[in-house]
Amino acid sequence: MVLNFSVPGVYLRHTLVAITLLLGFLALAWSFVDSYRDLQRSLAKEALGHLEMEYELIQTYQGNLARQVVDDNFRNPEVLSLLARAAETSDAEELAGIRDDLYLQLLPVYERMKRNGFCQLHFHLPDAVSFLRFHRPGMHGDSLWDVREGLRLAHSTRTAVSGFEEGRIVNGFRHIFPLEHEGRFVGTVEASFSFMTYLMHHVGLDHGLYRLLISDELVESKVWPEEKQRNYGSAPFHPGFARDLRVDPFAHPELLPPGDWSKERVERLDAAVAESVRHRMPEWQPFSVVTRTPAPVIISFMPIETIADRPGGYILRYYEVPEIARAWSFLWWKLLVASVLLLLVFAVLAVLYRRERRGAQLREYLLNDLREEHDNLERAQDIAHIGNWVSDARTGRITWSDGIYAIFGYSPGDFRPTHERFMEAVHPDDRARVEEAVSHSFRTGDPYEIEHRIVRPDGEIRHVLERGMMEMDDAGTLVRMIGTVQDVTELRRFEETRMEAAAIIESTHEAIFVADATGRIVRTNASFQREAGLDVDELQGRRAESLFERSDDRRGDDFAVAWAKAQDQGAWEGELTLVGRSGRRVPVLLSLTSLTLDWGERRIVGLFSDISGIYAREQLMWHKAHHDPLTGAANRVLFRERLTRAIAEAERHEELVGVLYVDLDGFKPVNDNYGHEAGDEVLRTVVRRLNEATRETDTVARLGGDEMAVLLVRPATLEDVERVAEKLREAIARPIDWGSDSIRTSASIGVAIHPRDGANADELLRVADEAMYREKRRHRAASRTSSGTS
Repeated sequence: MVLNFSVPGVYLRHTLVAITLLLGFLALAWSFVDSYRDLQRSLAKEALGHLEMEYELIQTYQGNLARQVVDDNFRNPEVLSLLARAAETSDAEELAGIRDDLYLQLLPVYERMKRNGFCQLHFHLPDAVSFLRFHRPGMHGDSLWDVREGLRLAHSTRTAVSGFEEGRIVNGFRHIFPLEHEGRFVGTVEASFSFMTYLMHHVGLDHGLYRLLISDELVESKVWPEEKQRNYGSAPFHPGFARDLRVDPFAHPELLPPGDWSKERVERLDAAVAESVRHRMPEWQPFSVVTRTPAPVIISFMPIETIADRPGGYILRYYEVPEIARAWSFLWWKLLVASVLLLLVFAVLAVLYRRERRGAQLREYLLNDLREEHDNLERAQDIAHIGNWVSDARTGRITWSDGIYAIFGYSPGDFRPTHERFMEAVHPDDRARVEEAVSHSFRTGDPYEIEHRIVRPDGEIRHVLERGMMEMDDAGTLVRMIGTVQDVTELRRFEETRMEAAAIIESTHEAIFVADATGRIVRTNASFQREAGLDVDELQGRRAESLFERSDDRRGDDFAVAWAKAQDQGAWEGELTLVGRSGRRVPVLLSLTSLTLDWGERRIVGLFSDISGIYAREQLMWHKAHHDPLTGAANRVLFRERLTRAIAEAERHEELVGVLYVDLDGFKPVNDNYGHEAGDEVLRTVVRRLNEATRETDTVARLGGDEMAVLLVRPATLEDVERVAEKLREAIARPIDWGSDSIRTSASIGVAIHPRDGANADELLRVADEAMYREKRRHRAASRTSSGTS
């Protein structure tokens, strides 16, 4: 090779390495900051999605509850007939009589509605004139056509209307239903929830704090000045909104969630995000903001529309996210560690540079020994795909061994080697690096080593490892350069493939193991060791079958069958249970793949991921959707499902099904005299006693308020059902201790039996409900008779 060298600086290579390391450090620091921002964005999106889901669920629940109350109680002939009479007369005395009849008939229903969260029951005549407000029965006759958009819409279209509607005093959710008598429109009935109901529903579900902001334009157009001053305050973020004080958590301590949610702390949170929030609120788009000071909190803003599809305000949810503070602290620790590592790498480079200089001197002595072993080297070069070259500094002549010709794709003697012919064979993208390496060696006298690509005459690209060194005479004059070229193409491809595969296996979140044909584990990644709770030594050589069992629901294949299928069919996938240290059981989704190595040996590669979180979320969601949160009893949905299933089973086997409709007598005085906490304890005790008095196969449900139902599966006789009902009466009648007091209550129980009283769930529940009301009337009549006798 011709030694035509340029003269760049001695430390250029080390400068480039230092710059590369510095750029790498900056890229790493940027990735740390970006990952922290990604965490903020993902948590903000999750919090906003949570708030939107809550709002949708409570709206759906309230709408269904309101519709059920209207269908069950107000669309009956007696109520509709009264409203039809009211719509046809203008006589004030007759209207007053109708109003009294309607009020007395529906007052028990209204009381039960209030216990279920309703705040208002309101009947209107066809021209949107108020007929009867149950919360203010003395106020009637005012026209609401121009002041109530929802009411005007329901009367114009004569269809049901639901949604959020601002009020003169109370903001909340209106559910307005048209009523018809014998095909004629006779008015509407409105069942409303205050926004307080929404907050009371969620305060016990998580640790978030909720607030309601109403558009100031709506407040000005709807609310009287004195009510505005009493019930609304200034919003912390935008002058165009007013804060609803009636549902403000600091005015109602029962709305405050657990934790440090003081008024001063929330005011500091509001001030921290005010600038970033103010310009976004007029856009009426949902968004979340994250702040670390004075506490790590996400504030979610969800816009709500009125029944008339106009922007109404925002629901705010403050939610603590301590992981934001931890991530911020961890970010600075990572930057500190990366800085220390960078300094250590620079120190190591300095040490390596000194060792490289000493190594160059040692290689010069070794070259003398290599000349004596020339013949052996030629044979070894053929085996290892290595060739050697010599460049005479005095004559400029370059000599290649046969091995180099073969590597470059030529036959010996095809041409006389020159530096130019060599550089033509070097890949264009690598030529500058090769020239620099040779020039640096010439200037410093140090040997060089470089891996680069060459292009053979047929266009094939090969990777070669080239080494070279200088030989000087005693006067320090260059005599010649000698070196080797080794074809490392296959080694490079194998090494790249191996490194890529190893990096993928070790970095993936899925657990991976490799087992031989007998099922013994030969390799695992970190995720597998973490999931199993075992280290590498404990897993090495262990049989994979000992770590897996059939899924807990006993469905699907066991591990032995899965293993056999993977060997026979090449692959298998399904659910099993991983049994780790101390018997820890984790449900996993496992896939097995069979591989055959080059030398014929079989391997099975297993990959699995933990799916226990999916199971837990499904079970929790199912339980919340089917059970009463106060008593833990089944709710109406689960009770109807089990009743329908019990009826189907009874029809197949010609058996009986019993339904007991239970309503507590005198429950309201318990709340009035002892408080709602005592009422809650009474409900929980009654449910517990009902469960104790029935079988495990039976179902106890709370349908709402103090109304409960019991499903008796396969009673032997009709008399057995009556005996169970009497047993439940006795259990409920036992006194309940409340502090130093003893609370007594009783129950009216209606009985319905399939197939005697009905063929489906609706019929049985209706018959049982009617029977319960008959018994309750008998109790009241007996009580009045007893009182009169006294």
